[in-house]
Amino acid sequence: MHILSRPYLLSGIFIGAVLVLGLRSGIAISGEDNESKAEVVAEKVEKKAEQTEKAEGKNDLVKDKVEVKPNGKGDPVVEQVGEASWYGKGFYGKKTARGEAFDQRERTAAHPTLPLGTEATVTNLETGKSVEVEINDRGPYTKGRDIDLSKEAAEKIGMKKDGAVPVKIEAQVPPEEGKKDAK
Repeated sequence: MHILSRPYLLSGIFIGAVLVLGLRSGIAISGEDNESKAEVVAEKVEKKAEQTEKAEGKNDLVKDKVEVKPNGKGDPVVEQVGEASWYGKGFYGKKTARGEAFDQRERTAAHPTLPLGTEATVTNLETGKSVEVEINDRGPYTKGRDIDLSKEAAEKIGMKKDGAVPVKIEAQVPPEEGKKDAK
């Protein structure tokens, strides 16, 4: 064996050992980790949605549903069907769960379980209008609601001043926990 090939041989053995140990310990080495993370997030969202569904009673606008689906690029997206309301003036300038000042003119939302920093598309199922939002707060705290939109986001999907509308939330879970949380 040639002396120069020995380092390559050793590095190949090391990489092989890392792969074997990673696979044996259940560490995801491919895009599977994004899918498994999305499944974990979806379980939390579904558990909260079940509680919300019970609280809605006669005010149930749509049957709540949560599932993981691939987006156009094949990345996993947590899809939730539920009810949206909005919050604005009374919370303007107050600190959100991410520690930033709430601005009702931004396209943001409060969700009880989606990771902070999650980007989501919210579609009003009555009007078909959609808006892109970033989850930067926790809530809603009104029984039977699944997401609270900022005033700006609510206007973009045609929500009326009072009440709630049935929506579909398509959430792209951040790839790394805490990556977008730190601000």
